[in-house]
Amino acid sequence: MAEQTHKVQVGDRLTALSVTIKQPNASGVDTVVDLTSKTVEFRLVDQSGTDVVAQTTTGVTVDVGTAGTCEYAFSAAAVATAGRFYAYFVVTSGGLEDTFPVESRDLVVCVKDPA
Repeated sequence: MAEQTHKVQVGDRLTALSVTIKQPNASGVDTVVDLTSKTVEFRLVDQSGTDVVAQTTTGVTVDVGTAGTCEYAFSAAAVATAGRFYAYFVVTSGGLEDTFPVESRDLVVCVKDPA
C-alpha cells in the first residue's frame, strides 16, 4: 500500500476515514480481505507511537464485508490536536489478529490547525 493521507481540520468529524483492507495473496498480489464475521477495530497513534485513540471498535463500521471496505468515524479525541498521526485497522477472527496497513506508517491522518 502506498501512503494514503486523510486530511481534516481540528474538530472536524463529519467525514469518516474510509479504507479497503487488502493483503498480498500467495502470488504477492494485493487482494481484498473479506471482513464478513470478523471484528474490525481502529487505532490512532502520534509520531512517537503513543495512542491518541486506543484500539477500539467504537466508530468503526464495516461497509461491505466481502469487499473489505470499512470506515472510522472520528472521535473528538482523534481530531482534538493538530499534527501528523498514523492510523491502523485491526482485524480479528478466531482469536487471531492482523493489523493493516502492514507497512506501519502508510495510513496517515493529518489534522490541520484552521488558524
